[in-house]
Amino acid sequence: MDDRSVNRGGLRRHAAAAALLAASTLYGCTNFKGTTATSFLKQIRQDPDPNSRFIVYQKLASPYCYDNAEQKAQAVKVLVAKLEEGKEPIATRAVICRTLGDLKSKAARPALINAVSDNDAIVRVQACRALGKVGTPEDATILCRVMTVDSLEDCRIAAIEGLGELKSRDPRILEMLIDGMENDDPAIRLASLTSLKQITGKNAGVETAAWRKELKPLLEAPNSVVSPVVTEPPVPKDVYPPLPNPPAVLRDEAKIVPKS
Repeated sequence: MDDRSVNRGGLRRHAAAAALLAASTLYGCTNFKGTTATSFLKQIRQDPDPNSRFIVYQKLASPYCYDNAEQKAQAVKVLVAKLEEGKEPIATRAVICRTLGDLKSKAARPALINAVSDNDAIVRVQACRALGKVGTPEDATILCRVMTVDSLEDCRIAAIEGLGELKSRDPRILEMLIDGMENDDPAIRLASLTSLKQITGKNAGVETAAWRKELKPLLEAPNSVVSPVVTEPPVPKDVYPPLPNPPAVLRDEAKIVPKS
């Protein structure tokens, strides 16, 4: 891993994703009101303005808007339902994923696993980061698959960041991150290094040889003494990486199964 300059194309893509999330808060006038989870949840149910709901989904990430754990659990249930429903705009579904990650409720895990293979990249990015916050060490395999298979740099970086949050010490995960430090993309190299530091609590510099030496006991540990990794993530091979969203007519036709 060297000090080559960060890929400008990657930065532009990051900026575009951030702009898409921010745009919904700036576009048009909103009817946003309220400061508590109760008022936020009411607005989600009743407000037809997607811009107002976008702000509400953001506000629900704050732990200070909840009076108790039951209220927080109710909010998670509503957020998961809206994410699975799939009717909110793309940027809104992305911010729902981010809020679910910030709330760190395990109840959001199944929905976020599904969102990792969403057709829209900005949703996949936020789902990968959120899964790192609410997932289990076994979910590391899902993020590793995104890291190696997804065609978009932002998604691969988000998956690496999610691995850092999960903190799985499986030697295969550590080896993949060390390999990531030698990637041609400097953003991938930096993300891999950052996650290695986060997982291990160590800093062996920027050379892969130094990391392999530092982590030799972990890298050579049998799988039975580290966090288990499922051999196949719950994402069908013929679905991932996601294809562009097909027209609704095609999606409906795809559901028709001919009689044998």
